[in-house]
Parts: sequence; structure tokens; C-alpha cells
Amino acid sequence: MIRYLSHQLPNKLKIYIFLALSSIITVIVINFFLTYSEHAQNIFKHLISSKPYLSFVITPVVFVLVVYITKYFCHYVQGSGIPQLIIANDSRNKSIRKKLLSFRVATGKIILIFAGMLGGAPIGIEGPSIHIGGSIFFGFNKFIKFKRKLLIHSLIAIGGSAGLIVAFNAPIAGFMFSFEEIGRKLKKQALILIAIVSVVVYLLAIIYRGNNIYLSDMSANSIDLILIWQLLPLVILSGILGGLFSKITLYLIKIFTAYTKIKVIIIALILGLIIALFNYLSKGQIAGSGREEVLLILTGYKFGNDFIVMKYLSTLSSLASTIPGGLFMPSISIGAGIGSEISNYYSQINPQIIIIMSMIAYLTAVIRTPLTCTFVILEMTNTLNLLIPALIVAFIANWISKQISTPPIYEALANSYLKLTQKTKMV
Repeated sequence: MIRYLSHQLPNKLKIYIFLALSSIITVIVINFFLTYSEHAQNIFKHLISSKPYLSFVITPVVFVLVVYITKYFCHYVQGSGIPQLIIANDSRNKSIRKKLLSFRVATGKIILIFAGMLGGAPIGIEGPSIHIGGSIFFGFNKFIKFKRKLLIHSLIAIGGSAGLIVAFNAPIAGFMFSFEEIGRKLKKQALILIAIVSVVVYLLAIIYRGNNIYLSDMSANSIDLILIWQLLPLVILSGILGGLFSKITLYLIKIFTAYTKIKVIIIALILGLIIALFNYLSKGQIAGSGREEVLLILTGYKFGNDFIVMKYLSTLSSLASTIPGGLFMPSISIGAGIGSEISNYYSQINPQIIIIMSMIAYLTAVIRTPLTCTFVILEMTNTLNLLIPALIVAFIANWISKQISTPPIYEALANSYLKLTQKTKMV
């Protein structure tokens, strides 16, 4: 056993020192990123709540500027960044990995998402933390100097896992995501090093900021397993809506892909105006990641069907523009909205459980990683006692989504991103 482990793990002390340093810096940088991005979205929401019409000026201008800068100066920071990690981990091309993951990319991601939040973009900040974490860890490979392919790809998966752990305070979900998505082609031996560093990152995050639950403590809730069948209509609805979201997103990105500067500006302006309209109608409620809205929904506040529709369409528009930003929390907020409205029709199951299950079902249907989605929601609500019904809900939603949109969204974006990488610089 000892010989087996020694073969899978680095054998130099300096490597562990740099892994620890990478972990410390990741915790500090992502906490900084989350704090100031949330501050930026709060500035916009405060302004628009009293003067909604300003959205028609601020949002389109910011979209044009951020999308233009991203396309022509920081191409590798667009979107959530998860497809970039998938490409880097699947590719054997060293130059591609260095372009997709670096300290420069992480810096650009932080700055442009901060700008997007100031402009009212309906984007998540937690998903991009995965890209930032992967960039930081891979950037340190200059000093670590991993040469074995297994260890280099493990390092990328470790960084992505670390980013999710710090962002959501969800260690199990972070490890699961490295297994389900980022490192799905890694050999099982790699999971040993990933698990060890993930635990270290989680402990460092607790030391740095405390062990706070990301959403709300819902641990008092429970469900009789006999009643699980009643969740089927909710799961079907969430699975269909999530599957359609993925399919439409991939279609929109395909048709809105532009190779001339004037088209890039026009598309960004149109999509920015669409989001500005939703910001105006909602008085800024659909702007940002949606975490504040989820917290309110979990306390029983109802935003109504209008919020679901506007958040759904605005998130689609944002993704189609390829502006830097994540999908996790916006999807969770849509799922929470669906659960909130559907809970009116349930009398035997607590509304908070309906909302939790809806968040799991919808998020799973969108990104198609059932284990990650289950654990990230349960850890954010401190409801691991709901694991069995949550897994059932997640795998059913995953199956329904698969019937609608065959390729998982991040995998499909990664494949298309590889094709577009060479074309974007031509004009």
C-alpha cells in the first residue's frame, strides 16, 4: 500500500511546499474576488432600485466594453472558465494549457467580472472561481515543475476543485466536480493527490474566514422517503427547463459567434439592451449571481413567475454574449424560484425541501454533473441528511436533460471553444 501511494504522489518536499503556497494564495485571492464582486453587484442593484432607467445606459455600454476587451485582448477569460479547464486537462499541447491557465488569465477574469457586475450582468462569481483556482495552481507549476502527465493534469483538477471549495465552502462538491467534470479522463490514481490537497484547501479556508454555510442552515428539515414520489412533477419540470436551457445556450452561442469587430459590438449591444430591459423591469433583481434572491426565497419570500422568466432569459442572453461570468449561482436561483412557486401545490412536504430539491434538479439538468450538484446544494444548506432523496432527484433530472440536450453544456462549450480559439484572432 505504501509503495502504491508513493508511486502516485510527488516525492520531493519542495513540491508540497509549493502546493501549500498555491492553496494559501488561492484561498486569499478567491475570497478577495468574491467579496469585491459582490460589492460591485450591490452597487448596481442599489442604483437601479431607485433609478431603473439607468440600466439602459450602464448595462449595454458595459457589455460592449467587456465583450470587446475579452474577444480581442483577453480571449481566454470569456465565459465561466470551466470549459478552459476541461480543454487544458484533456489537451497534450503545452502551449494551449499555458494560454488557458495562467496568473494573467486569473487577473483578467477578476477584473472583467468585477466590471460585468458593476454593469448589471446576470452572472455568477462562484463558477469563475474554479477557473481562477486552476490558473493559480497551474501557474505555480513553473516552480513545482511536474513533468509526468498524470501529475500535471492532477494539478489542474486540484486548482478547479480548490476554487469551488473556497467559493461555496463545499469540500465534497469540490472533489466531486474534479472527478465528474474537470478530470473525468484522469486515472483514478490522481484522485489521491486531489483529495489530499482539497482537504488542505478546505481547512485553510476555514482558518481564513470561518466555517460559514454559504446559504442558510436548513438542517432541521427532513422528508419521509415514502413521499419522494410526489417530487416527480417538480423533477420533470426542472429537468425539461434545464435541458432546454443548455440546448438553447449552445445554439445561441453558435449563431451569435462573430468574427468581425463590428458584429461583435452589435451583438454585445443587442444582448446588453435585452438584459437592461430585464434589469429595468425587475429593478435590478435579476442582476448579479442571484445569491441574495435565493437567501430570501429560502425564508419564504416569493418573487413570482416573472423573476423565473426574466432570470432564465437574461442568463441565456449573458451566456450567448460570452461575457466572463459563471452559471452555477444563476442556475441555482432559477431552480429556487421554480421550487418556491411549485411549493404552493405541496401540502405534505416542507416548502424549504421543495426549494432545495428544485435547486438540485434544475442545476443538474443544466450542467449534468449529478453528484456535484447534489453535494454543492446540500453543503450550502447544511442538509446532507437529505442525501438519498437528493441523489434520486439529481439522477432523474440528469436523465431527462440528457434526452433533450445530449452533450453536457461544459463539454460542448469546450469542444466548440477549441474550434473558435484560432478564428477569434483573425480580425
